[in-house]
Amino acid sequence: MLLALWREGPLPLLKDGQQLATMASLLHVDSGGRPVVSALIERSGLAAQDWLRCYFEAYLVPLVHCLYQYELAFMPRGENVILVLEDGVPVRAIMKDIAEEIVVMGDRLDLPGEVSRIKADIPEGEKVLSIFTDIFDCILRFLAALLAALLVEDGKLSQEEFWRTAATAIKDYQAQHPELADQFARPDLFAPDFELSCLNRLQLRNNQQMLDLADPSGGLQMAGRLANPLARFAGK
Repeated sequence: MLLALWREGPLPLLKDGQQLATMASLLHVDSGGRPVVSALIERSGLAAQDWLRCYFEAYLVPLVHCLYQYELAFMPRGENVILVLEDGVPVRAIMKDIAEEIVVMGDRLDLPGEVSRIKADIPEGEKVLSIFTDIFDCILRFLAALLAALLVEDGKLSQEEFWRTAATAIKDYQAQHPELADQFARPDLFAPDFELSCLNRLQLRNNQQMLDLADPSGGLQMAGRLANPLARFAGK
């Protein structure tokens, strides 16, 4: 079997001195045990927390904005995101492969007919899983563990400081958008915990189509709850 996906190339979007990297590459560890993310931090010359803040501003904050402003969600895991780097520092993120992995979760937006198929009725409590599952569970928990294992011995970064930096980026975003204040409590990114949505189970159940696009919520596979790593910073 042969499959090809044609996408718009990101190279014409670069400015002088910028480079591209898949976000999945941040988790790659070479034969000497050195992760790509640590090499980028060293190249940048920034402190680990300052580099992380740039990363969160380029990747996490725009996705949080899409959720709060538009009830719009992607599946922005590592293989679906291209980071634009300047001297090893993420300055923006490019989404790709989103044709069947994008959804507007409600009636806040009046969509034109050509794209109305991306709208779906998603229960209020599941909307936030676009952040909790696809970002916190699928990417950031692995990145936090990798950086902490590498840098904590030098006193440069712990997992608590990793998540504190993420929480601060989100709180600063919320402070910059008072017009969305009534949205920030639903969904609440600082809730104590969230449902564990098992993406691998979807693939094992049906390797041709993970979800019914007409009812993406109905096919989710849940298994208990996970503690929210941002919860401890809710009042700080």
